[in-house]
Amino acid sequence: MRYSYFIVLVALIGIFVLAFQNYGEEMNSAWMSYEEAVNESNKTGKMLFIFISSPTCPICKEFREFFSKEGVMDKISTKYLPVYIKDPAYSPVPVNSFPTFCIGYPENLNCFQSYSEEMLLKKIGVS
Repeated sequence: MRYSYFIVLVALIGIFVLAFQNYGEEMNSAWMSYEEAVNESNKTGKMLFIFISSPTCPICKEFREFFSKEGVMDKISTKYLPVYIKDPAYSPVPVNSFPTFCIGYPENLNCFQSYSEEMLLKKIGVS
């Protein structure tokens, strides 16, 4: 009986750690909320760049680290309003895999997957 309780406890702790391991990571201040970016896009006519992540996605973690490198967000921000969505439940578009990226205007977003930094920069035209 004790052994069963121990297994359940270890399993619950493991699930908790996996579910919240990346939620403590903060993105730099260049990122906007979706609502802020939509308002800014309506004022300025600038397109959105949306990065939809998942806390358990290892490729997403690599991209979060990539976006933290010096100069990367400067390149993206010249052309786009960057939006980071760390929980797919709050995504403005349906998401089937991670990471998902979208570019365009709020009413007309073009979404795609990218698994390399170079491919992403080329796709969004800021390489």
